[in-house]
Amino acid sequence: MVAKEFLDSDRVNFLVWRFLLEGNYRETAAKFQKEWHVKQPHREFAFARHVKSHALVSVINRGLQYHALEREHARKLLPPNASAEAAEALKFGIFGPLDANPQGRIEEEEEEDAEGEEVFEEEVSRKRPQQQLSNGSPVKRQRLSNGLENGAEAPASVSVPASAPMTTSAAGTGAVAGTAPTATAAPAPVTTPMEIDNQPDNHAYPSPLEGEQAPEPMVRTDGPEQGTQVDKVEELAPETTFIRLVDDQAEGQGRGNTPSPASPSGPDNAPILLQCEWNPRDPSILAAAGTDALARVWTVARAGPVEPGQDHVSPQGHSLLDRDVPRDTTVTALSWTADGAAIAVATDSRNQASINVWSAEGAHLQSMEVSEPPIIKLSWNPNNTALLAISPDKGGALVTVHYPPAGNSLSFLLPGHDIAATPLDAVWTGDAEFLLCGGDLMMCLQCTDTTIIAGRKFESKEDDSFTQVLFDGRSRLAATSSDKGTLDLWDENGQRRSISAHQGAITTMQWQPIPEDQIGADDERLIATGGDDCAILIWNARMPESKPKCFLTMDSPIMRLAFTPDGAFIAGATSTQVLIWKVGSHAVPRASWSRPVHPGWLSPKANTESDEEDEHCLCWDADGQKLAYGSNSRLAIINFRR
Repeated sequence: MVAKEFLDSDRVNFLVWRFLLEGNYRETAAKFQKEWHVKQPHREFAFARHVKSHALVSVINRGLQYHALEREHARKLLPPNASAEAAEALKFGIFGPLDANPQGRIEEEEEEDAEGEEVFEEEVSRKRPQQQLSNGSPVKRQRLSNGLENGAEAPASVSVPASAPMTTSAAGTGAVAGTAPTATAAPAPVTTPMEIDNQPDNHAYPSPLEGEQAPEPMVRTDGPEQGTQVDKVEELAPETTFIRLVDDQAEGQGRGNTPSPASPSGPDNAPILLQCEWNPRDPSILAAAGTDALARVWTVARAGPVEPGQDHVSPQGHSLLDRDVPRDTTVTALSWTADGAAIAVATDSRNQASINVWSAEGAHLQSMEVSEPPIIKLSWNPNNTALLAISPDKGGALVTVHYPPAGNSLSFLLPGHDIAATPLDAVWTGDAEFLLCGGDLMMCLQCTDTTIIAGRKFESKEDDSFTQVLFDGRSRLAATSSDKGTLDLWDENGQRRSISAHQGAITTMQWQPIPEDQIGADDERLIATGGDDCAILIWNARMPESKPKCFLTMDSPIMRLAFTPDGAFIAGATSTQVLIWKVGSHAVPRASWSRPVHPGWLSPKANTESDEEDEHCLCWDADGQKLAYGSNSRLAIINFRR
């Protein structure tokens, strides 16, 4: 007996709620959620994590397919002397006549419904602003359709073989092969591309009844160069190579003089990747940090196809640790200088913490001791003269600013602040001033010649839970994220403007980079946020009260996002996939990448039946040509051709 899935109002409501979010009907979704009396649907239901994107449309499509099969079965059972009414009834589907032209019918009925349409548009106009064309005319809302325009790509009448059905259902599915001969198919409807699935046959996902897939619709986007490009979604998996995280040379020489505890690393005895960063000036240099004494810099050529039988590459590289460092050392943070000339590395080795500065070529420059591990943050100031570090100290939090190569340092203590329970984050706003946030704390600190003094302490609420802070030098705005989905924007006077950005925690955010030789618009400054709700949103920080400029969705929670250095493209990463969009042209991703099956991707903390993952990294090289994606024990270099 076939097992049918259980269905109740919560499951139906969840599908509708997800559909509203994916369709960018965020206000409607919020009202629906309020009347549903469920605060966080994606967290409160055990089934939520199994529901894929566009699930409602997929289920409806499959229902239409089933309806089409029922209709075809009934047609075959019709006796030759069946009445005309019985045969005519089989020409109707869920949405009416199967051979109807939606566009034509709507235009014919426009005059009849003019009065009602005016009332409806008047009501809608009060609730949302009208989009305007260049000549001032309002833009009509896109109608869901099969994804192809009538014209050269979609002829008005197409001859159909004898084995093909004459008509199709509203979902683009027809009767199965083997029907009676027919003359011609119905005229193709003149409609606009389907917003929710971008599939040429009106399926959110390919139908199991289909044989060969129709070609994907071509999307016109404004490329990084002048002019217009015609592109389709490019699969980048063939352009991927993998970095081997284990230092084979050190392994052969036997790193460390004392035996280390059993490694917690993955199936290949590989380290767990905690952070990776490209050199900000040299697109061929990549640094990575992690467990099991992982602190290496590789020289990576432009990625190419993986040769058969290989799952990694061994580019030239060098370690950022001394040879006598124990194998169980964890590298907790790293930070490049803005000019890419040096890199700072923080280590935690058997309850001893230190910071070492290395040149890009691998020469050791300086070492600095820290009282307690772990060091959770490293950051150079804009002119590369001071290095900020955050670490615990005697039950509190210690913020230290080191001045290499002079060797002196300044410190600021936050008594009683447990960074294990409430991590701190910091960002420089100038060469001697930085912001510090975490939990309900948000304050400005300034370095003098002899100490660090507390400046302005921003007003916060008791339920604030700041997790990350970023500063934009162009707009002089600071942005903070929270695990409640709120994006806060702060000006230099401490004025705060809040945006309810996500349903759930904000997991990642970044200001859109603007090249120094470009002048940005006075009324626009973009910042992107990603969250547990599987969405990436791009906001105009100059107008935080407005709706997001872009709404991008993925199949599962967003782990990381990253703009190319020129701000032209944005990449979003989940635990299994990376999508790349052209900023400002988000109807269809420019490229996609799905990670291959390999045990090294899985969390070492998870049991064999779980695909839970802990650590993820995503970053672009200086040219925006290579994307590094890391997850636990694997590091992929994805080649992207613009």
